[in-house]
Amino acid sequence: MSKELNIAHCPECGNVFQKNLRNLCASCTASEDREIEAIEKALWRDRYLANDQLGEKAAVSVQRIRALIRKGRLKLYEYPNLADACDLCAEPTRQGKLCASCLNRLKGEIEQDREKQKAKREHVFLSKNRR
Repeated sequence: MSKELNIAHCPECGNVFQKNLRNLCASCTASEDREIEAIEKALWRDRYLANDQLGEKAAVSVQRIRALIRKGRLKLYEYPNLADACDLCAEPTRQGKLCASCLNRLKGEIEQDREKQKAKREHVFLSKNRR
């Protein structure tokens, strides 16, 4: 009975590694842990830092901070001035991937499309082929 190794390519660096819960190779895991430690140290000193201020203090890019927020490694509820960016307009959002205005706009557009489809269906007449 042979045991198979479950391997994959690291999404960060591309190296081959044995799959684990974090889905990162050992070096990228260690790098991420160092970044999170630097971020937490900066936030421990001042929990009211915004993303760009935090990036400067912790020497981590704002994009990396956003990625850690998306992965759930940084919890926004603990830090009132941290925010993710909306996928559509890049405005700050503290919940989900879209800001409230983009979410409301999309909901409105979907509702309009549904009403148009409903109106089209109301004007369709079905006839039976009689021979």
